[in-house]
Amino acid sequence: MLAALAVGCFLAAAGLGVWLLWPTMGKMTAYRAAAGSPCLTPASRSAITVGDARQLAANRQGWLKVLDVAALIQVCNLAGALQQIQRDSKLSNAAWERDIAPAIQQYLQFVQLLPASEAHHHAHLGGLAAHTIEVVYAAVCLRNGYLLPRGGPAEQIDTQRDHWTYAVIFAALLHDIGKPITDLRVRLADRPDGPARPWLPLSGDMLTAGAVEYEVRFAPAAERNYGAHRRLPQVLAPRIVPATALAFLAREPAVLRELDAAWSGDDATSVLIEIVRGADQRSAASNLQQGPRNQFGSATAVPLVERLMEAMRRMLRQGGLPLNRDGAAGWVAEGAAWFVAKRLADAVREEIARTDPDHADGVPGPSKNDRLFDTWQDYGLLERNPDTGQAVWYVEIRGNGYAHEFAMLKFPLANLFDRPEDYPPVFDGVIVVKGPRDAREKCNSDAPKAADLTDPSRNRDKQSGQRSSRPRKELDVPPPKPAHAASPPPEDDYLSEDDSAAAVSDAAARASASRPALRPVTPYAHVPAFPGARSKTSDAPEPSDAALQFMAWLQQGIADGSIPYNEAGAPVHFVPEGMALVSPRIFRDFATLYGDDGNGAVQASCANDKLGAGIQRQVIKARWHVVGAGNSNVHHYTVLGRGGKPVGKLAAVVIKHPERWVNPVPLPNPNIVTFSEKGARPAQEAQAVDRYMSDG
Repeated sequence: MLAALAVGCFLAAAGLGVWLLWPTMGKMTAYRAAAGSPCLTPASRSAITVGDARQLAANRQGWLKVLDVAALIQVCNLAGALQQIQRDSKLSNAAWERDIAPAIQQYLQFVQLLPASEAHHHAHLGGLAAHTIEVVYAAVCLRNGYLLPRGGPAEQIDTQRDHWTYAVIFAALLHDIGKPITDLRVRLADRPDGPARPWLPLSGDMLTAGAVEYEVRFAPAAERNYGAHRRLPQVLAPRIVPATALAFLAREPAVLRELDAAWSGDDATSVLIEIVRGADQRSAASNLQQGPRNQFGSATAVPLVERLMEAMRRMLRQGGLPLNRDGAAGWVAEGAAWFVAKRLADAVREEIARTDPDHADGVPGPSKNDRLFDTWQDYGLLERNPDTGQAVWYVEIRGNGYAHEFAMLKFPLANLFDRPEDYPPVFDGVIVVKGPRDAREKCNSDAPKAADLTDPSRNRDKQSGQRSSRPRKELDVPPPKPAHAASPPPEDDYLSEDDSAAAVSDAAARASASRPALRPVTPYAHVPAFPGARSKTSDAPEPSDAALQFMAWLQQGIADGSIPYNEAGAPVHFVPEGMALVSPRIFRDFATLYGDDGNGAVQASCANDKLGAGIQRQVIKARWHVVGAGNSNVHHYTVLGRGGKPVGKLAAVVIKHPERWVNPVPLPNPNIVTFSEKGARPAQEAQAVDRYMSDG
């Protein structure tokens, strides 16, 4: 999602690269084509021509002209995105024009066409501006799913609505503003071909400094201080945020304190950090998988993913990764190559050390294999395990005279070979996918294993009291981690250049653990098949892939705390009938991330009333839900406040037998009761509630 916000700057970079003949531009082949984004209408995706790109270049090779705000918005095609942010923020035109638009314009003037990284996400010309606007947009969408402050009374939530929206926008806008100081080394010139001098960002933007052109270099990795990066928003905020906006926030001191803590990096548990972190990860993941792969012209670092893939392909060509035999590194089946995870990581690391010893230190060491898995996953080069959302699969390989169980990575062959005729032969055996290891270990130890049910020789071994003579290797990768914890916790709350786009800081885990009544629920069921859920003779339809993906996302979100439940404004509540999924809220949240069919193709903005309707239909078709009177799929509830007084209404799809999805099942929320418990609704009230829910 949001990849096309970077397309405008990418096209400008491509044209400018031709004009300047930058030798390092275009080092890396695109693994994925740039995709469309709901943030831009087709009319606003107009391409920047080479002629236009020439206007960005200064007289000196590799230097850029300092642009005004109007030119920056045009070059990066940001106008449509900014209009959507304004609309979805639900702020008045007066507030937007007075406080928000000037801040965004000042930020764009400050960052100019700087990249967001050297060899990670948004590494292209204008990448920092594109990434920031993507994060602001995603943060506004996420903010619309929160009732802030959490747990506050309805009157306070209503009074502070705009204050929290301001805080979310400004936290997102400034989350990476420290990068020009910590990661880059910029030189300015006050006249064309004039003498160069360092830019000191703390003294003001380039235009204010009187510069007409600039050169960008990257700071050595040893000099980059990410700890300082996260504290710089507080220092630079007065130069970006208008005084009128700060005065407005000061009317609600609690909100201003939370924003100040987010800017200073002092409170990693802040709801603002939570929202911006989610938006940051969404932007980075979209860019890595769908965005342009061009690097900024002065970049010298080779992206880790490129080095990994070059080494992997070279070993496949040269036989360094043997296939389809006992003791092999991988097996080929159904259009994919399955590799033993640890063996592949170790082999690729050794190959890079052999062929490029001078840069081998840049590859994570043997104790950080998950960083390599994350890199392949972030760029969409491997197929993720749908049960866990992670790179690792648990698989049994059954060949001629051998059977082994491994933790494996699944790579589509199209990502490893240029032509289908180069594909290796298919494995003459059986590959059996297992459930997550920790889930399987919870099963009754006396129950027969899946392999035992289909392998008579194993049963004979057990009955005779003898161990099987077949060699068996233990899994060599730890059990899967939550979907948002693929990497070790980063030192900062946002993504650094080395972080996985799927990573989350340990602060979120601490925040969840600090709420004993709402501690994360551990998923235990294998999503595609539930014990006793459907018999072979049942006429219930098989659930669609989209419905399974939705439930896996929901299950994981409840487990890691990213989807709250049984609290004010939560999209999930547990009721006596089952697990109530607030409609359309929870389905919109999923569709905003993955599209209505789970394929990531979002066709509308977060304000579209139809967004989420498709995935809700898929879940209902799976028949996991409680059907109400008159064959109704949606149940209506009253929300009770203090003293049992009704304070709101909600509609929900109720999933029966929630123990199939979460364990333990939380107690029902006593503040959510059915309308029947409060008396029958008049027809007019029922119609009003239905209209209320249709409006989101």
